[in-house]
Amino acid sequence: MYNYCNEKKSVVERIWRIDRMKWKKWLALLMAAVMTLSMAACTKDAGSAGSAGTEGGSNESSGEKDTLVLGTSADFAPYEYHKMIDGKDTILGFDVALARQIAEDMGKELVIKDMEFGNLITELNNGTVDLLAAGLSPTEERKQQVDFSEPYYFGEQSIIIREEDADKYKSADDFEGASIAAQVNSIQEGIVKEQFPKANLVSLPKLPDEIMSLTTGKVDGVVVEVAVAEGFIAQNPGLMIADIEVPYDATGSCIAVKKGNTELLEQINKTIAEVKENGKMDEFIKEAGAQAEY
Repeated sequence: MYNYCNEKKSVVERIWRIDRMKWKKWLALLMAAVMTLSMAACTKDAGSAGSAGTEGGSNESSGEKDTLVLGTSADFAPYEYHKMIDGKDTILGFDVALARQIAEDMGKELVIKDMEFGNLITELNNGTVDLLAAGLSPTEERKQQVDFSEPYYFGEQSIIIREEDADKYKSADDFEGASIAAQVNSIQEGIVKEQFPKANLVSLPKLPDEIMSLTTGKVDGVVVEVAVAEGFIAQNPGLMIADIEVPYDATGSCIAVKKGNTELLEQINKTIAEVKENGKMDEFIKEAGAQAEY
């Protein structure tokens, strides 16, 4: 007798086996496709990562870059200072002009990083910046930490006082018990200690803070370079340069680079020699003084 149920069951089993084989085949194809796409994506990502360093004109993959990063403290006009130009905060000054000339001679774009004066050498040695231009004097202590260029400017030191105290302070000895401000980690700190030993040194991070302390009576004097002092006095009636000689063995202002960076140092010295010889340095100083805001 024909067993219809068994025959139907057999047909169903064959169909199921065929469908299962097809399903396995399609699953294998699908997995292969996914793996192919994944590998392609990884290859693309790797290619993108490898080319990221060259986008924007950078040549860091070959050990070069198209920028020269300057570290400065832009509160020291006319060396470096902030000024609004066409609604944009811009850092100017003859230090900046010199650094821009160095970058131009190297075929690079200058990038400026403004920071507190006391942090400059640390940031240079950390690799945050390539060079420092901030009215730096090559003291023996600093020479232990960085390499210096040839000097590009020599300036005299002075002490600013209030006009009302002109008769009170006529010599260094007159500052006995008084307070004199100087910028943190500056040569002026040393000048106060050496030339005004009877005064109390007040170290402040920024020069405008020193001037504010003087005008508000918190300190009695501020030791600063003559060119810088003249600018602040012009903007702050009631202040004057005291008629007191402030002796200092001037070593000039120099640019600092990381120790051992002889290639950059040679280029800097080359540019300094050129701008001093062709008169550009004098132009930088004159223009910076005319544009400065204190």
